[in-house]
Parts: sequence; C-alpha cells; structure tokens
Amino acid sequence: MPTTSRLSLPAYALHQLSRLVYPVFCVGCGNPMHALTQPLCGNCLRLLPATHSERVSNSPITNLFAGRLPIQRADALLFFVSGGVVQHVIHAFKYKNRQDVARFMGRWMGNLLLQAPHYPMPDALVPLPLYRNKLKKRGYNQALLLAEGMGEVLQIPVAPVAVMRTRHTETQTRKSRIDRWLNVAEVFDLNNADQLAGKKLLLVDDVITTGATMEACGHQLLRIPGVSLSLISLAFAHSV
Repeated sequence: MPTTSRLSLPAYALHQLSRLVYPVFCVGCGNPMHALTQPLCGNCLRLLPATHSERVSNSPITNLFAGRLPIQRADALLFFVSGGVVQHVIHAFKYKNRQDVARFMGRWMGNLLLQAPHYPMPDALVPLPLYRNKLKKRGYNQALLLAEGMGEVLQIPVAPVAVMRTRHTETQTRKSRIDRWLNVAEVFDLNNADQLAGKKLLLVDDVITTGATMEACGHQLLRIPGVSLSLISLAFAHSV
C-alpha cells in the first residue's frame, strides 16, 4: 500500500476507486495487475523468451544477413512464438494504440544492451520508417517508439527521418523469402542523412523474419559516406 507521505488519503482513495472502474491488465497474459508503472506483470517479464544474442560476440542473427548486407552485427532480443507473450506485446503496440508498451519495451531493450559485455554502442539509432499513408493511419511508428525508449536509456540520439519509405508495400506475412525481398526492394531512400556521415548506426525494428525489409533499408543507409551499420529488433520470428 502506498504511504500517506507519498499519496494523501483522499488521493489514495480516488486512486483505488479508479482501479475498480478502470482495472489494469497485463498485455502479456491479460491478468489484472497492481502496478501502474509498467504494461507487463512481473511473471511475464521473467518468462520473456530471450535470445541472449546481445551477449555474444558472434550473434546468430548476424548469420541471417551473411552475403546479403555488410553489417557489423544483427540482434533480435526475443523469440516470437505464435500466441505467446511476445506476440501479445507486439500486437498491443502495433494494432491497439499502446504506444506506452513500445516505449517500455524500447527501454527494456536498452537496459539489456547496457548489461551486455562488450556490446558495441552506436552513435545514433535509426528507426525503420513507415510509409506516410500507414503512418497517418496508425498515428505513430512503433519502430520510432522502440528507438526512443532505447535512446532514453542508452543516452544515444535517434535519427527519425534519416531514411524514408517511398511507397506502400503489401504485407510480408505470407510471402516467401524471395517475394519478401521483391516486395521491399527500392522502397527506401535517404532523407537529410548528411549528419550521419562517418557514424556507427543501429537500425531498429520490431520483428525480424527473413530480414528482407531491414536489408533493403540497410542498403540505403550504407550509401552514407563512412557509416558502419548494425541491426536490432525486439523479436525474431522464423520465416514460413
């Protein structure tokens, strides 16, 4: 129970009443929660299926891009399991306007990188962009929210408009690896990225499947003189 030194009795009573009228549920398991400071309960946080790729010098996710994109490394911090906690988390911030969930998970990602031995910190975070029509419809870019959460913890600047998506693409969900690449080839372009010349960049997204989208965006970022590029996503999903 909160102490009266932090919360007056009338305020505490109003707080408790609001919890009855507007109960708070964990986005991972759907169970009611007592804490208002985070969207996931302690049990779901403990059971997140971590890959631990950020802890090793040769991340297995990097191998996904071998021969496709000259990157320093690639990491995905969670395994995506259909119907699992990670899917519920991503669904919440992509389709249910839970921007707080994306920022929270971004901070969680940042803290993992801080704790990882020898992880090479970038100079700037670049969120994978949305096409303007999808951005207008959704109202926000979830990759930008993840990057902002990471930047808050890591004290690293975010470059939200360094690259842009120039046209709409069809959903990647049911496409083969080749079709995914053809779907996103030549849909990205640089936009006011001169200030990133010579920097170590970290491209941020929510899910890596085949890596086709990040590969296409990464090729554009590597056109910036003198940059080195790494990739990171919240989750990794096996391609179908």
